[in-house]
Amino acid sequence: MLALDPREASGQRVIFLSGDDFDAISQVAKLFRDAGFSAIELGDLATGGAMQQLGGPLAGANLIQVRTSS
Repeated sequence: MLALDPREASGQRVIFLSGDDFDAISQVAKLFRDAGFSAIELGDLATGGAMQQLGGPLAGANLIQVRTSS
């Protein structure tokens, strides 16, 4: 997914982040946002990591966060 253009269909490609070092997650999220992705922090590795692993509800998901104008 990282090789694809992060901007698609009037929105931004979603990338999920999880980890046990919350300061590091925030820094990595900023890097991805600066690159054009919509970074969504899922929490610690036990919780967020499990959602992203094979068999989890987000495994292999290719999501676009659509921005609407207000």
